[in-house]
Amino acid sequence: MQKLREYAQEVLNLYNYFNGAIIFDQNAVAVYYYNNRQDINNLTEEDVVGKHLSQIYPNLDLSSSTIIEALTKGISTSNKAQRVKTFKGRELNEVNTTIPIFENDNIIGAVEVSKYIIGDELHQNIFVTPVTMGQHRQLYTADDIISDCIQLQEVKRKIKKVAQTDSSVLIFGKTGTGKEMVAESIHTGGKRKAKRFISQNCAAIPASLLESILFGTVKGSFTGAENRIGLLESADGGTLFLDEINNMDLSIQAKILKAIEEQRITRVGDYESKLIDVRIIAATNQDPWQLVKDMRLREDLYYRLRVVQIDLPLLSERKGDIDLLTKYFIKKYNKRMGKNVMGLNGETERFFHTYPWPGNVRELENTVAGAFNFVEGHFIKLQDISWYDGGKEMEDDDFCDRFLTGGTLKDMVRNYEKHLIEEAMRQSADLPQVAQKLGITRQNLNHKMKQYHLQMPAGK
Repeated sequence: MQKLREYAQEVLNLYNYFNGAIIFDQNAVAVYYYNNRQDINNLTEEDVVGKHLSQIYPNLDLSSSTIIEALTKGISTSNKAQRVKTFKGRELNEVNTTIPIFENDNIIGAVEVSKYIIGDELHQNIFVTPVTMGQHRQLYTADDIISDCIQLQEVKRKIKKVAQTDSSVLIFGKTGTGKEMVAESIHTGGKRKAKRFISQNCAAIPASLLESILFGTVKGSFTGAENRIGLLESADGGTLFLDEINNMDLSIQAKILKAIEEQRITRVGDYESKLIDVRIIAATNQDPWQLVKDMRLREDLYYRLRVVQIDLPLLSERKGDIDLLTKYFIKKYNKRMGKNVMGLNGETERFFHTYPWPGNVRELENTVAGAFNFVEGHFIKLQDISWYDGGKEMEDDDFCDRFLTGGTLKDMVRNYEKHLIEEAMRQSADLPQVAQKLGITRQNLNHKMKQYHLQMPAGK
């Protein structure tokens, strides 16, 4: 119990966002508890620590408990919506991620981190993602990527080709474009699919802790250090996905480069190196070459990772996929929340096609998920979207946030130009009318449509 309490901060540093966390020992007794919303959940550390799982949640069916599954079978569960009732009588709606804790291949406990659903809304619309994902969780494949757009079809083609090799891969895509889905698809499409896929967000870990998490430690290397395997060793034979690698300290980037080139690692405080066989897939949400110029990504590491580079388009560049994705998410949340939503009403559908989705596919999914808390009947309406501004005119600052999102001045001008062409297409009967609305020639319009991969909406 004491050892798990000492590890608590290290374990919980692996997460970006959560409202609550509980660590259980192998006997399902709570040894650590954290809760930052006592207005939602009134349990305190004194209420929880030292109690068995069944004492904390007396109405819980232990046979289907994700905690028990983690402790007895080593099974991870991610982003599961649950309703639980505490021994104090408070009912909680949560989205939980549960992961077993191993030491020397033995399960010594489990951690569960939670996001609370506050009232009818998921707090901050952020889903917790587990840091390590083993074979027990079904990973994405290339066939799970939902798209009809040319850019994504090319991405899927690259995934299937590169999956057959051991080359390093660098993925570039803005937040919410599906970088981890691509990384998982590369892993599951190749010969390493029977081995472990481990994911680590480099921005979620303090620099002082990241090296020991990646490379492992030996007892006595620093105060409190134990013999502990790192993620590179844990992924031996499989794949290690390093997200937001530009947030990694430059000194650790140098060690990662050496590990990739030599396929050897040395634990912190050790003198002997160990041979490993790990495929490295890295990702960044900023232009990789600009990061090199800004000295936030080592140039030698950039070239070593960019054996294959996969660039992911923004959702605003693949608006034809919005209907496909919306239908998929509606089906998903119908099943999860026991509803029978058939789609969007006409007004909401038009809004979905004109909104720029700066948060990309993740924002679209969270919007659908949020609307499911309010929808009545078979169709989602605009008033079911909690953040919708009621169609008010955008202020200048809001305009910049929603249409000119990130990148260089050239990128922002291109984004807005593309948006104007799309709007003209929706309001016009044919291409000559589009060109007339925009005040440009048909030849110029055809050139820009090809440049932005645009097509006239079906039926026009």
